[in-house]
Amino acid sequence: MKKNSKFKFTLMIMLAALFMVQCSNDDDDVLIDPDQIAFDNASVTNGGRMYDKFWASETNFVSPSDPSVVMENITSFGDFYRCKSCHAWDQKGTQASYIDRGPKTSRPSVTAVDLANVIVTATIRELFDELHEGAAVDPARTADGTNASLGGNNMPNYGNILSDGQIWDIVRFLKDGTFDTDQLYDIQTSGTYPTGSRTFINVGKDGDALAGKVFYDINCASCHGSNGRDDDLGNLISINASIGRSMGEFAREKPYEMQHKARFGNLGSNPKMLGAGDVSLVDIKNMLKALADVTNYPDL
Repeated sequence: MKKNSKFKFTLMIMLAALFMVQCSNDDDDVLIDPDQIAFDNASVTNGGRMYDKFWASETNFVSPSDPSVVMENITSFGDFYRCKSCHAWDQKGTQASYIDRGPKTSRPSVTAVDLANVIVTATIRELFDELHEGAAVDPARTADGTNASLGGNNMPNYGNILSDGQIWDIVRFLKDGTFDTDQLYDIQTSGTYPTGSRTFINVGKDGDALAGKVFYDINCASCHGSNGRDDDLGNLISINASIGRSMGEFAREKPYEMQHKARFGNLGSNPKMLGAGDVSLVDIKNMLKALADVTNYPDL
C-alpha cells in the first residue's frame, strides 16, 4: 500500500508539472499572437487619417498594394473610397449626423449599419477581414451614387488597395481611436434618411470651458485666432473664410466632424492642419464646451 501511495503521489506531481508546462505554452501562444502584435504596432493617428482620406499626403499611403489597381479610378471617385463617406465622422451611419446626407452622382448612400456599435463587440480579426472583403476598384461601379444597382454603395476591397499594416492602422483607430460622441453633445433627429434633419445641443456637455480654452489656445489659436475668427492675426477671417465658418460656428454646427479633425487634422489643408494627435475625449469635450460660447467664439 505504501509503495502504491508513493507511486500515485509521484504520478500526481508529474501530471501537475505537465499541466503547468501546457499552461505556460498556452500563455506563450497568446503573447505571440500575430494579430495582436500587428494591432499593437498600428497607429491610431494614421488610422484616423486614413478613415478620412487614405490617399492624402498626411498618411503613409504611396500606391495601391495591387499593381493592377489604377489610382485615378480611386481619386476621380474619391467619396466612394473614403470610410467616412458611408460610415460618417461619428461611425453611426444614417442613425445620427448623416441622416440628411443623401447620395449624389459623386457619392454613395450612407450605410444604415451603426459601426459604432459593431466595433464594440467585433474582434480585431473580424474587422481586419471585413476590410479585405468588398467590391473591386471600378469606375463603372462608382459612376453614379444615386443608382444603387451599379454597386457604388458596396464597400471596396481595401485589401487590393492598402497594405496589411495600413489596414491594421484603421482597425486600431476603430477600436482605440473612435469616440462615443454621445458624451460630447446631444443630437436630436427627426424623419428618416436621406431626408431627415438633425440639431445639435449641449455641445461639450459637462466639459470644462476654461480647460477647453487652454486647449484651443495651444492647438488652434495660432491659425484661427484667439476668438476663432483670426481677427487678431492681421489676416482678417481669411483662413476661416475658406471653410465658411468660424471655429465657434464649426463646433456648434458640426461637432461630429470637428471632434475628428481636431485630433487627426484637416487633410489637404494649406497651411497644413495636422490636428492635436491622439488626445483624450475629455480634451475634445472641453474644447467643444469652450467653442459653444457664441460670445467668446462668435460667428464668422
